[in-house]
Amino acid sequence: MPDLIDNPISTQLDESMLEGFGGFPNKLFLINAGGDRYAANNATLPDGQTIDGLATFPDADEATTYMSLLAGLSGEIIGKTFEEAREIAVSKPRLMCLFLFVGGKIADVHWVR
Repeated sequence: MPDLIDNPISTQLDESMLEGFGGFPNKLFLINAGGDRYAANNATLPDGQTIDGLATFPDADEATTYMSLLAGLSGEIIGKTFEEAREIAVSKPRLMCLFLFVGGKIADVHWVR
């Protein structure tokens, strides 16, 4: 089974984020940490439940910003279509969603489970 990054940062989601907003672009950027490993993150829902999601970005600059915020995270920034990114998340049983990061913060959530 593919590995996930051991120490994703934690984010608190507010109620408005639970249904998502803004929409995901068709082209996304991911951080490939080698092989079939990609940057992931976790967030805490208002009810206290913690969820894990694939970290996605609208452009390579946002992915670079994210890597600079997390000490020790490095990898290759790769482009994927929304569907390809969704399939990556679906293939990893631990991941519940895609997170779209803008400005180092979660801007949208797409649920896969």
